[in-house]
Amino acid sequence: MSSRTPRNKPRALAALGTLAAVLACGVAVSPSASAAGIYPTCNTTKAVSISSGHSVTVPAYNSGSGKTLTCNLVFDRGTQNPAVTALQRSLKNCESYGYLTIDGYYGLETMTAVELLQEDYGLGADGVYGPNTRDSMKHYSSTLGCARL
Repeated sequence: MSSRTPRNKPRALAALGTLAAVLACGVAVSPSASAAGIYPTCNTTKAVSISSGHSVTVPAYNSGSGKTLTCNLVFDRGTQNPAVTALQRSLKNCESYGYLTIDGYYGLETMTAVELLQEDYGLGADGVYGPNTRDSMKHYSSTLGCARL
């Protein structure tokens, strides 16, 4: 489990301030329309086996056809569904963002936590849960605690 130091609180506050300023100017922060069209939006969860008898719960996409796929991308601000809940649980329990509220709503708090996680792992910090973020972070497992895919 990674360890967060008190230095992250000022970073989180700074990120919140910056994001608030951008949003106050009327600039929307969301993936491009082309990205949203290419990759399915996460709307449910899926257990992914990581070792014999153990799995982690990750955000996934269900098209309604009975087939659940691991989603590659896209939580827009304002999204509320079980996939967001799974992401928040992993961020809170596995990545040490203990302040995060698990409410299934991809709001400013969750987006900021994703940005900080992306910075910590050397990814492009855009606040969007995508394949690089998914593959870099630890996910919650009811049997193991936390593990990477």
